[in-house]
Amino acid sequence: MDIEQARNAQNDRNWSEGPLPLQDRIVPRQQHPQQVMCWAGVGYGVKTPLFFVPAGTSINGEVYREFLRTKVFPWARRTYGNRPWVFMQDPAPSHKAIETQDLIRANVSEFIEVDISPQRKNGKWPATSPDLNPLDYSIWNELKTRACAKKHQTVEALKRSLLKAWDEIPQEMINRAVDDFSKRLRKCIQANGGYFEDK
Repeated sequence: MDIEQARNAQNDRNWSEGPLPLQDRIVPRQQHPQQVMCWAGVGYGVKTPLFFVPAGTSINGEVYREFLRTKVFPWARRTYGNRPWVFMQDPAPSHKAIETQDLIRANVSEFIEVDISPQRKNGKWPATSPDLNPLDYSIWNELKTRACAKKHQTVEALKRSLLKAWDEIPQEMINRAVDDFSKRLRKCIQANGGYFEDK
């Protein structure tokens, strides 16, 4: 997410009986606004803290595995204890590395694997997953809408806004998004793994 104000070109409209002044018709944007990368996880009745990736960090397999070891798995152990839970992620290169999947398998009760390569076809997750992750089809947009309603002057201000917005997202909204997963999965199966958003 970046420090610019979030705008929805489809839904943000100005209705006027006459021409709007020029400053109301132009949306100034920086060419390369400062950004922050964050990671979060959700489940029915739970959400992780919002974790920020240090600026300039390239997320390769080694960095991602260290993040899982030091942040995600300790949180999961505190939250779930001995109760079963399922870990799901998209097929980003750092996620589908063999070492990463081995690490996850050794630390969680159940894991939805992704294909390591198109030739192996050993994963259970669609290769081009059409928004089956509750964060992707619901929660990230809600976070951006809440946190980026106005432009931020600094990355630190954006981080504060993101943390506040994350804390304010109701668990009921997350639970509904998680409940939608099985419906979306059925639609994905009906579409043979293809696009299904408007079906």
